[in-house]
Amino acid sequence: MANAINKYPVPLIFKKIFKDNMSGELLVTGEGFRKELFFVKGDLVFACTSMAQERLGDILLAAGKITAAEFTKLTKIKANSSRKVGEILADITNLSSHDIYYALLYQVKTIAISMFGLGEGEWKFTGKIPVIPGNQNFKIKLPSIITEGVDKIEKISYFKERFLYRAPVAAPLPETTARFLSSDDIKFYMKLTNFSNTPIARIVSSLIVPETFFWKKVILLYLLNVMDFVEYTVDKDQNKNIEEINELYERIKAHKVDYYNLFGVKDSAPISEIKESYLSFSKKYHPDRIQVAPDSTVKKKATEVFAEINRAFEVLSHAEKKREYDQGGHKDKENLQEAFLPGHEGKRARELYLRANALYKLKQYWKAASMLEEAVTLDGTKASYFLLLGLCQAKSTESQKLAEKNFKIAADMEPWNADPVFALGELYRSGNFLKKADSQFKKALELNMEHTLAGKAIKELELLYAPKKKPVFSMFSQKKSGA
Repeated sequence: MANAINKYPVPLIFKKIFKDNMSGELLVTGEGFRKELFFVKGDLVFACTSMAQERLGDILLAAGKITAAEFTKLTKIKANSSRKVGEILADITNLSSHDIYYALLYQVKTIAISMFGLGEGEWKFTGKIPVIPGNQNFKIKLPSIITEGVDKIEKISYFKERFLYRAPVAAPLPETTARFLSSDDIKFYMKLTNFSNTPIARIVSSLIVPETFFWKKVILLYLLNVMDFVEYTVDKDQNKNIEEINELYERIKAHKVDYYNLFGVKDSAPISEIKESYLSFSKKYHPDRIQVAPDSTVKKKATEVFAEINRAFEVLSHAEKKREYDQGGHKDKENLQEAFLPGHEGKRARELYLRANALYKLKQYWKAASMLEEAVTLDGTKASYFLLLGLCQAKSTESQKLAEKNFKIAADMEPWNADPVFALGELYRSGNFLKKADSQFKKALELNMEHTLAGKAIKELELLYAPKKKPVFSMFSQKKSGA
């Protein structure tokens, strides 16, 4: 299955090939071009291209190594011959075999490095011992390609969106990799190792370096497998505040916020009590106090929640506005009743989903499933509702058939999403349908090559399928009869 470059950039497969010492063929295609790379045990050994400017003759002409007349002659001979370009060049130019070798080496690297800058097209990696055209074999170390290729990456947003609210975790820097890095690269690596459980968003603001420079270094270390980025932990109070912000945000969007209930006071409360509550809430939910956010949306939500808190205080602290508010039918119960009127099904379904998600985390699967069944009846357009319903149903053997059905619905609704496919694989594995499980895990990995749980599950199944070796001395473990 081919991977869309705008969804999974080509550098990701370079990272995996380097990490796992893979052998195979990488085919990259797009409008007007086709490129092939050949790898053996993690080394780049050869490359082909359909792009004229990346062909050997064009490279030598552009570099001034051959004349225009020699290039024309090369083109004519090659058009009517199956001979290698290098052989023809040796005959018609003054280039030595040494010159031609390094020209070919430069060509292979140029083709590989150019892939880092691709924004459109698709790529497919076939894991097998490659058949290399002309038996060429250069054994180019991938760190040399990655360090140069990172400079070609223009779309850093892919990596920024994934790492901005994650914390760096450093792996040891092998000498074999370090020798390809500059002193600036190594200094940057050492700086990142000093940040423990700190999101990249805070690190980038604390290091006085250009943002593009920062992200290119981060991407480089990630592709070289010496830096990864993981979810970080937050203290209990901070985590509780974030949960409350998310809940308030959903209520605000659903127009279910009663200003008195928001501040935890009665509608007869004096202004002093309202003001005290307002000051407490302002400190608790101010966006600037959310220093550590588990995703990029938390601060945006906190900003809207904080704005609503300010609006509430403005109304309740102003006698005229407060009177109008009190006479306007503000009570929460009226807002809740409105959620059940025609046209509010989506809001009601969303509320049920959020409550079910909380119950799922508390392992109250039956209650959560009941809410989700109502949610998908009210709004059957959300794959996330069907996925969570399936996860709840999968916890009981009696409802696993229903879980399978709902996972498939979620997968059909979002064919790009690996999570329902992985969940289906886990369901099959729990039922001991290992081949079906393996198929789903592989499909999930095709949809998202960074789906670590799918990769881990595939390896676990491979261990189950692997033939058990007979102990070397097992033939002596039993005594012969009559001995």
